[in-house]
Amino acid sequence: MAAAVLLLAGGAAVWRFGDKPAADAPVAAQAAAPAMHVLPAVLTVPAVVASAPAVAAQSAASMPAVPGRPKVAGLPDVESPTESLRKVQLGLNGGTAEDALTAARTLQHCAMMAKAPEALFSVRDQPELMPANVRKAIKDMGGEERVSNETLARAQSEQRRCQVFDAATMARSGELFQKAHDGKAAGAAMAYLQSLQAPDAKGKADPALIASLQANVRKAADAGDPDTLMPLAMASGDLARDLGITPIQRNAYRNAYVQIQDERMPGMGKAMAKIIDAVAQMGSPAPLTAVQQREADALTTQIVDASRRARKG
Repeated sequence: MAAAVLLLAGGAAVWRFGDKPAADAPVAAQAAAPAMHVLPAVLTVPAVVASAPAVAAQSAASMPAVPGRPKVAGLPDVESPTESLRKVQLGLNGGTAEDALTAARTLQHCAMMAKAPEALFSVRDQPELMPANVRKAIKDMGGEERVSNETLARAQSEQRRCQVFDAATMARSGELFQKAHDGKAAGAAMAYLQSLQAPDAKGKADPALIASLQANVRKAADAGDPDTLMPLAMASGDLARDLGITPIQRNAYRNAYVQIQDERMPGMGKAMAKIIDAVAQMGSPAPLTAVQQREADALTTQIVDASRRARKG
């Protein structure tokens, strides 16, 4: 299992970089893995602070234990540039669909980190640049409200580590996402769709491709795929629309994800719900009507049942 930087947000261990945990890893780590790709995409704000929230939250990894927050012993070392380069080369040169997805996410992470230090310095020097709803989301997830020197140092370190990739390689993330999706890697439809709906790419892709990916994302979510459910659970407002889901579906995906995680590890769902709700509230989702809630509850039941069948094999 690759080394990773852990982010503690609302009591959950979230993999910020590297492979998903192996099948025999602790359930808490497996459950939190999808968030490593969700937070940078969801926690974005205009202009120079676009990447700041996701990076600022990393500092929570060094926070002391508090009541209700599980302890994590011994944070792993950051993945080496050599290992990151190996993974990307494998994804580009004959690897599996899963290898391609890992490579694409690695490049996506490095693209964000290239801008992170500048954004963080701006937020540190001008705290008012950080919108109130973003500050609240970070606080609710257990992160720091202000940018610390430690956070800045980590961002600069990640920026330097990512310099192992040249511009030509960085430009191939879209190719890797497509390879992962075409090879039916778990979670690839969501990752590919998110990459095409990112602020710097939005509106450039074929609308037919976007519609196809949205349909595949809903299909994966309805089957109980956690890599798909968690991003959808966090989405609201314009982001939910871009991902192709309705408020009823978002509510169902949120509740299904929380219930599935609680079944895998009691208490995990509650911890993840805190993160999910903090991010979703940034989009100010409107409450459902009683009729809509019943429809959402029925879909939740279907998804949880599908997940149980899949886990039984």
